Amino acid sequence: MKLQIAWLGLLIAAAPLSAQAQPWKFDEPVTVTKTHNKKIFHHLESAGRHNIAVSADTIAVAWEDNRDGTPRIYLARKARSSREFSQEVKISGKGDAFEPSLIALDNHQFALAWEEDARIHARLVTPAKLGPVIILGERDAMQASLASHDQQLLLVYSRRDGRFGRIWMQAIEIDGQTLHPKHGCAVDADPAQDEQLYPAVVSLADRIIVAWEDRRPGHTIIMTAQNSDLKSCRFNSPQRISEGSSRSNPTYGKGHGVARVALAQYGTGQVLAAWADKRDFREGYDIYSANYRPGNKQLFGPNLKVQDSFGGIAQQWHTTVAGDPSGRLVVGWDDKRDGDANIMLSWREDDGWSDDVAVPGADGTGEQNHPTISLDREGNLHLAWIERTTVNGPTRLRYLFGQAIK
Repeated sequence: MKLQIAWLGLLIAAAPLSAQAQPWKFDEPVTVTKTHNKKIFHHLESAGRHNIAVSADTIAVAWEDNRDGTPRIYLARKARSSREFSQEVKISGKGDAFEPSLIALDNHQFALAWEEDARIHARLVTPAKLGPVIILGERDAMQASLASHDQQLLLVYSRRDGRFGRIWMQAIEIDGQTLHPKHGCAVDADPAQDEQLYPAVVSLADRIIVAWEDRRPGHTIIMTAQNSDLKSCRFNSPQRISEGSSRSNPTYGKGHGVARVALAQYGTGQVLAAWADKRDFREGYDIYSANYRPGNKQLFGPNLKVQDSFGGIAQQWHTTVAGDPSGRLVVGWDDKRDGDANIMLSWREDDGWSDDVAVPGADGTGEQNHPTISLDREGNLHLAWIERTTVNGPTRLRYLFGQAIK
């Protein structure tokens, strides 16, 4: 008991210092959609956690909910100067739809990809209207994730290939408001040895990087592959990002688990991978990261724990990461270290990761979870998440703006 009280005292003492040092000043949160009641459940569950994006001064949020009894994809937008989101628009069609991935394009335009009726769908959203939907031909496809490169989209997803899911990439040409599928390929040229799931993708000037969950060693690890020949769809041999545990625990079996890698580009040609990792079996999942190292034989460097030592008393979930061209980099997640599920942030500092900060307006009683974040070109932070006023109660979709402190 004395140890618990002392630990709590340290948490309270450290919190104000962290809050004073944070690089954003947060507005009051706003509700993204007015369509919510005890029978409606909202989900922010895309591969790579890309559910919020900013194009010029337009902010967009994409999600899935069941307001008409069927899971469908919706999008809402607002101008940065506005306090309210526009009426949401339905993005998906008549089928069961899940896990929208959203990215920003130029001039207030966005692109989305999602799973519907076990196929991958995609379309553009302009200020005036929705572009036509394209449907990739393969069935048993899911977990879409998007990036953009040189006037085209890069779409990665998991598709059933024999016994296992396998990661594929499809290049898609943008022609006005219309999308045209081009070449595609399996990211790992060798047949899958076990499940490959939940991919994430980033595009640099001269290369494409894909990461995903992979179960080839008999437990889940994070893998990556790189394509440096953009005229083709050939990736190098995949490499492991997540490291093994140094602790011995017979309950692990062949190894510990990891979950849901997210990728973000920051600075000039820099990329961070972050994920939930259970290598410390006494504490459950922690947030780990690794930096991309261009020119190195090993594509990603050593694994670093993101959350601070106070986070060791709670499990971390739902990793999301964002960066900006100036080099600013931030990781978000949710955990229950303070008794309630709160949204936490840690950002890169000169000597590593900052102390964790519970986001004002995204903490407190009830549940605040499933965060998705984006940084605009000025370093401002945009956050959306799922709020429940009571544990396991109905959901609301919330948004918060963080003004960058120069």
